[in-house]
Amino acid sequence: MSSTRLASYAATTPTPRLSHRTLSELPRLSALNREFRRRASPVLSSRSRGLQTSRAPKRPGAQADLAASSHDADQPPIAFGVTFAHATSQPILSDPNAAALRAHFDLPYSISGPSVYADPGPRRGLFLHEPLMSPCSLKRLTNRTLVHATAIVDRIVSAPFDPTGKELRLVIKNLDRLSDLLCGVIDMCELVRNAHPDQSWKRESDQAYTVLCGFMNELNAKQELWESLVKATTHPHPVPLSSLELKVAHTFLADFERSGIHLPPVARANFVKHSDNLISLGRSFLSSAHSGPSPTPAIEIPRPESLLGGNLDAEFVHQLPRNGRQGPALVVPGSWEASMISHYARDGEARRLVYMGSMREDKDRVRVLEEMLTERAKLADVLGKESWAHIVLDDKMAKTPHNVMGFLESLWKHNHLAAQADVARLQGLKWTALTGNPSESSTRVRHLAPLYAWDKEYYSRKYTSSLSPSGELPSIAPYFSTGTVLAGLSNIFSKLHGISFRPSSVAQGEVWHSSVRRLNVLDEKEGVIGYIYCDFFSRPGKPTGAAHYTVRCSRRIDDDDVDGDRMSPGWDKSYGGGLETRGEVLQGKEGRFQLPIVVLTTDFGRVAEGSPALLDWNELETLFHEMGHAIHSMIGRTEYHNVSGTRCPTDFVELPSILMEHFVSSPEVLSTFGRHYITGEALPIDLIESHLRLNQSLSALEVHGQISMALLDQRYHSLHHGKDSFDSTAIWHQLQTDVGVIDPVPGTAWQTQFGHLYGYGAMYYSYLFDRAIAGKVWSTLFTGPSPRGIFGDADAGGILNRDGGEVLKDRVLKWGGGKDPWEMVGDVIGGHEGEVVSRGDKRALEVVGSWMLK
Repeated sequence: MSSTRLASYAATTPTPRLSHRTLSELPRLSALNREFRRRASPVLSSRSRGLQTSRAPKRPGAQADLAASSHDADQPPIAFGVTFAHATSQPILSDPNAAALRAHFDLPYSISGPSVYADPGPRRGLFLHEPLMSPCSLKRLTNRTLVHATAIVDRIVSAPFDPTGKELRLVIKNLDRLSDLLCGVIDMCELVRNAHPDQSWKRESDQAYTVLCGFMNELNAKQELWESLVKATTHPHPVPLSSLELKVAHTFLADFERSGIHLPPVARANFVKHSDNLISLGRSFLSSAHSGPSPTPAIEIPRPESLLGGNLDAEFVHQLPRNGRQGPALVVPGSWEASMISHYARDGEARRLVYMGSMREDKDRVRVLEEMLTERAKLADVLGKESWAHIVLDDKMAKTPHNVMGFLESLWKHNHLAAQADVARLQGLKWTALTGNPSESSTRVRHLAPLYAWDKEYYSRKYTSSLSPSGELPSIAPYFSTGTVLAGLSNIFSKLHGISFRPSSVAQGEVWHSSVRRLNVLDEKEGVIGYIYCDFFSRPGKPTGAAHYTVRCSRRIDDDDVDGDRMSPGWDKSYGGGLETRGEVLQGKEGRFQLPIVVLTTDFGRVAEGSPALLDWNELETLFHEMGHAIHSMIGRTEYHNVSGTRCPTDFVELPSILMEHFVSSPEVLSTFGRHYITGEALPIDLIESHLRLNQSLSALEVHGQISMALLDQRYHSLHHGKDSFDSTAIWHQLQTDVGVIDPVPGTAWQTQFGHLYGYGAMYYSYLFDRAIAGKVWSTLFTGPSPRGIFGDADAGGILNRDGGEVLKDRVLKWGGGKDPWEMVGDVIGGHEGEVVSRGDKRALEVVGSWMLK
């Protein structure tokens, strides 16, 4: 996801965009489906798949970084005398830190009381920031931030008038400081308003978020800022701008221009009007998309004892509400009961009714979506662009809608036959279910047993079950407690990058819930390089799904020249301190850096005495995926906030996280840490291989679904204002007719549930794109000539090799968004193919497309 900068809010997405920070999963399984799997079957399902001083001045309110807040980061935390079943059996990993990590996440916690890991010292603020002691402090912090930000803005605006040229040379640095100052509060509030259980915190953080985003939108329209930046980039400075400074500057310039800063007054007014419309429409669309299908009217299933008999037991049917004593059963669209019927009802009519009720056309929602897409087309026209896709893709790796369509159409062409073969397998099962005859006995199976949209989930479940000779496979979850997986991840990163996790106690008030755990991230040479707060476990009112929040980006701070902001002494006395930090000196880096803080949120169940949260396959994969984002944030510690960590193009940001999915799909890697949480028994390799085979079944059909959604996204955002008529339902149905493998269903309008049309507008192809690159990086760095099939080996048969890890770190991760992604990928691949890719042209896209197909 592309980075949030001053000028990005009004143009690139209709609301203040923090999607680069909130790296929500693309299409991940919802909590509803996870509950369905828990209740119904342990068998794996197919994957479902935002310069001057050497020392920083001590400014008012500056805080020490987190490393100084608790016990020595090199020492594991005391377990407070609590024992756990598997901790004293066979150790998962022999070093004490692994045991400490298991205890850190697998020991029980109090749902409402103080955490067993809380430091008994005095109460502190959120993330150890003293200004965040209570919800009411957010208003003071917001006002303080506005005052300081205004001073920096005035400094930048007046920079061209400095006769020495010094201030003009500092414009890029000061713009980055300004962005960091605002985003430091905005991004923290984004987390708090989503994750904090206290309504007063939610309310105050939402207000602070709104006020500061409104201020940032005003800055987007401030022409003097843009003019100062233009002059700073064209001025012949005695010390030329570095390549990194130019990267930051050009990113700011592009975002300013996407905000219409260069437009004449009338066009600018038009731009603002359409942007304001988009804010309202975008919020409305996203709210309804996230809520799932409309819960009313309920789906009516007549004769439920007959239509729902067979695989669904009588108790399930009996508990469904009725419309009258002998009337039809009532099922809420999108509910757990609806999911059960879709997956288990033997009678196709019951499945059809649930499908139609869950996908029916909601005219109000369709209207909101179409108005949102139309406003985007109008904005593109105001900016002189052909379409919204042309605006969005200009600074992405793909560059143009034409390139994206070429990539997707090539994928579809090569995947289509395999997807049809997957559908044929399901048709064969349906034929057998209807006739009692094996599908091979008829050459007319497609004609006699068409596969309808409401058949897909039911026969996919039957197909995966048929792949296990004994029926259902034993669950892998007992081998992967949350603590065991975190210990395994620490070991993986240690082997690859020399980076490991150290569990840390938290001070009272440091976290928003007693179940939140903190990890200090250590580099074997540099020491503590960042902090990860893990909000993994379920609680009432907590949002479902998984996300990565960057609460604070890394940047160099010792050369901030705060005195140049010309703030009066004691200016912030009435507001209190800010979120500034004195920063840390890191070995091998000049200056002092503020260290990154990220938060990972998931919904992994709860921990009880003797019963840790056990992860099924999708949860295991989710944790590896999100940790890929976190490690990118930790390693990508650049000098500038705007290009650090995950602040890079949307079609590149998923690369590290998808690469982690390759590690979690390796039996050799899983065998290095998977242990039964009670007995300590090693993970049976044949069990995980069987699960992986099941998980990879029907994969072409899954890829086809991703391609179809990406194509729909491109068609919607290639709308030309004033030239194209627009019917979103007709476009969706026509696309299914053109490229689909299952016929569209009249009367349905699934597109209103496609929430990624908002945050990923014209960029949904990114997951497939990065999936292709990740596969090539994996095969280049981690599947070389080393012996394979060595299970239980500490290096996973050569996969966990430091050489490959160092190449990945030095040529990709450490740059954040500070280097051309095409160059980074080319540097990793090497050779002639690497040279071709590094050019980033049409031929490079074709090469990436070929990687996806291998």
